[in-house]
Amino acid sequence: MRRLWSVLFICAFISFIISCSSNENSDLFVESVEEPIINLNGIWKVNTNPKDEFWLEKDLDNSWKDIQVPGELMMQGFSIKNDVPFAYKKEITIPSDYVGKNIFLEFNGVYSYARVWINGEFIRDHHGGFTKWTCNISKYVKPGEKAEITVEVTDRADDISYASGYAKHQIGGILRDVNLLALPYNYPKDIIVETNFDSEYNHANLSISGSFEKLAKKAKVNLALFDESGEEIKLKESSLVVDNQLDFFINNLILSPKKWDAEHPNLYTLQITYLENNRLLWRSNKKIGFREVEIIGNSLLVNGKKVKLRGANRHDNHPTLGRVSTPEYELKDVLLAKEANMNFIRTSHYPPTKNFLKLCDEYGLYVEDETAVCFVIDYRIKGYEEASNSQDDPKYTDRYLSQLKEMVTAHRNHPSVIIWSIGNESIYGSNFEKSYKWIKKTDTTRPIMFSYPGTVPDSIEAPYQILSMHYPSVTGNLNQYEIQTKGFGYEKMPVVFDEWAHVACYNNETIIEDPNIRNFWGQSLDMMWSKTFDAQGGLGGAIWGMIDETFMLPENLDGFRNWWGIEDNTIDTYKGTTIGYGEWGIVDVWRRKKPEFWNTKKAYSPIKVFNTTIYDYADGKGVKVSVYNRFDHTNLKEIGISYTYKDSIYTITSPDLHPHTEGELVLPILNWQKNEKILLEFYDQNHKLIDSYQLSQEQDVRQDITLSDEKVQIIRKDNLLEFLIKEGSIFMDMTTGKLTHLENSSEKLVISGPNLVYKTKGKSISYSSNEIKNYGKDWKLKSIDYGNEGNEVVIEIKGAYNKIEVIFNLRIFFNGRIDSNYNYKNLPEEYVREIGLSYMIEDVFENISWTRRGYWSQYPENHISALKGNANLYSTILKRYREEPEKEWNEDSTSFYYQGTNDEDSSTLTHNVKATKENVFNYSLVKNNRNLITVQGKGDVSCRLSKENNKLVLHLLNQLDYIDLSWGNFQNNIMLDGSYRGSVSFDLAL
Repeated sequence: MRRLWSVLFICAFISFIISCSSNENSDLFVESVEEPIINLNGIWKVNTNPKDEFWLEKDLDNSWKDIQVPGELMMQGFSIKNDVPFAYKKEITIPSDYVGKNIFLEFNGVYSYARVWINGEFIRDHHGGFTKWTCNISKYVKPGEKAEITVEVTDRADDISYASGYAKHQIGGILRDVNLLALPYNYPKDIIVETNFDSEYNHANLSISGSFEKLAKKAKVNLALFDESGEEIKLKESSLVVDNQLDFFINNLILSPKKWDAEHPNLYTLQITYLENNRLLWRSNKKIGFREVEIIGNSLLVNGKKVKLRGANRHDNHPTLGRVSTPEYELKDVLLAKEANMNFIRTSHYPPTKNFLKLCDEYGLYVEDETAVCFVIDYRIKGYEEASNSQDDPKYTDRYLSQLKEMVTAHRNHPSVIIWSIGNESIYGSNFEKSYKWIKKTDTTRPIMFSYPGTVPDSIEAPYQILSMHYPSVTGNLNQYEIQTKGFGYEKMPVVFDEWAHVACYNNETIIEDPNIRNFWGQSLDMMWSKTFDAQGGLGGAIWGMIDETFMLPENLDGFRNWWGIEDNTIDTYKGTTIGYGEWGIVDVWRRKKPEFWNTKKAYSPIKVFNTTIYDYADGKGVKVSVYNRFDHTNLKEIGISYTYKDSIYTITSPDLHPHTEGELVLPILNWQKNEKILLEFYDQNHKLIDSYQLSQEQDVRQDITLSDEKVQIIRKDNLLEFLIKEGSIFMDMTTGKLTHLENSSEKLVISGPNLVYKTKGKSISYSSNEIKNYGKDWKLKSIDYGNEGNEVVIEIKGAYNKIEVIFNLRIFFNGRIDSNYNYKNLPEEYVREIGLSYMIEDVFENISWTRRGYWSQYPENHISALKGNANLYSTILKRYREEPEKEWNEDSTSFYYQGTNDEDSSTLTHNVKATKENVFNYSLVKNNRNLITVQGKGDVSCRLSKENNKLVLHLLNQLDYIDLSWGNFQNNIMLDGSYRGSVSFDLAL
């Protein structure tokens, strides 16, 4: 019951936010109408089992329930099935000032098949869940009176978007805004705005075309153009009489307009007015950008400059409403993309909302706009087979074309849209051919893409101008359906890897055990983007994906594992009613930043500093730093640069460094002290951080132990060895060859070990997940020898873990340091996940602290892989199902997707603590602000903490890899020859 009330509360709370859809009234004027656009979002009525002729039903009984629009039914507690219709109703009042106007209902996305009635009169039907369509209801309503809207919705299994199969549940419902519109009976429609530059890209032709429903006498179209400051730009052709033609075209030469690109999203306001007999009937304000897209050879040019795309794939995903996009979350996504140094969004695998594109126009993001056709290929899950072979089926042709036309018509005036995509990962056929030919004829200003292009027969014209390829290796070599790329390049045309660097999501065991896999992933993206930036024909790529693909369905919803929540045959992921493909985003569904976010920001940085460790610094000459300007349209002199030295912040003059060129910065530090670090930061014109680097001089990381003059004493009592050290005694059980505890007169700490750590890659579980074998079990002691060597105690422990022969050599010093050396033989020759040793320790600690060497020179303080950090083992703020978390992602301890929907408890280690700290200099377990156990390293040891049988397990690793990261991502691929030697050192204190 608590869950149900939680769902209802959330829906009620967010209803006012959802209803605050982007208000376009300020952009539209209709004569004598106060509100030409009225948003109808909010609470509607829904019935999942309506009566016959429900569209005539007026007095609604209790079978009609409240429902939030927009929003999925299932995410709001209504279990629906494929191909079983359900119905919405809403009563509205038609404003009295709508008299004499054409009145429309506008639906921006209803999944997936809809039929509409007004006051019991059938209006029309529509296929497709992600495009805008309208119903002319003028004949069926009266201004000043009430009207009843009835919408029947069917989530069809044969929908060519495969969106419900993709989401692992029926997403059916009104997913996007619903509006009521009043328009004149005649006004300019189908307006197309195009901007084309001269050969020098200085001046541009601004072309506006459109059409009318009917001829009208003394009709006129007026144009006005305003810049960002509101100043009007004089137009030579600002008026056109249109009383004898249905189509119109107006062209103006605009001198030296400010260009639109992702780095300079300059927008103008185009005002179009329509008059009859000098009476103003209609006016529309449109934001436009002067932007031209071209393909020349194997390069993509925007305004004559080569561009490189660094982006991510974005799905609509609302944490409590499902496959829904709200203005609040759309703005979050755009701002997050910009913060992560992206300049590109692929709208997988359906068109976005108009509001999302307006935000991309405003903030500067290139968009690959994809029609809602997905996985037309033979690997859909059961129940979705029919449309998977629709590529040549004539009964689907209208669906392919109608949704495509709706997308292009609605979105073609957005400067952010630079590429059309006619489908995702599909086998080519006649319906794709028709789609391509229609776009090519309709819009010549943008290139077209299709995946998979290798399925297109060689005998026909290629239906694409940019090659789309998915999941290259970090080398950039990929063969997909006999099309090959090399080094991220392609000779014949630009190639974009609009799915690459797949974020880990299917390898459940590793993800749960060690969240550091999410940081390790960043190396892949860095390699891919760096190589692509310099590759001829390499246009760029899009991370899969931007937002976690998880849906927190109510726990008490009927049909789980029956008609929804059915997994692919190839994956085994979710453990409860949080379903979907997995946590594959650089942010989660609440838009909390995950470790991948900072890695994306760093890898995609348009400013690359090559040398962060300075080896040749000389006093009096300043600190010289090599830098690469990886912007496309920005000279580095537009960027703010500062550095911090000894807690003081200084700014320097940015160099005149053109895009795609390398240069040098000189920081005027004439006496750089050896142990001081410099923080170098780059900011955009809005003082938003682009990137930061920590500069340091070459350091000697050797840690020498100070030997004590006092000798470690040995006491044997039965099978227990006691080693007397400075702060107490260390004990070992001679029957097991393991340390047992550490104690002094006031305290005791249980510690058991050493234990073998050897994990390897086993058999394949799915197409991107492998079994992880654990060989650290079934220890058998063979012998133990001990004695003093100088002042220290030396212990040799021989034994075996099944067939693996093991020798542990421990050296115990009087100050409490233990050197642990090991020699493993007869190791199975398999790819290594991790190798080292471990100690089991009593769970009495509050936090860990560490310093380490990182892949990046700089991390945020709260990152799981910060170079210096301190983290509490447990979180005092507990995450609850379907409630927005009140903490950052790294403070979570469980995943509702991988581990079920139980609320967090306070005895599970946080992500931050579980994550391996690679390449440590020191790593401490802390109790009462004292470091009781401190691992000492030279940047060559990695530490991970886990929990087993209510005990902590400290893993001390000499080799580490994430061999189930897959998808072409970077892996070390360590294969041993059957033996391995290693060593680690740590200090004990009480």
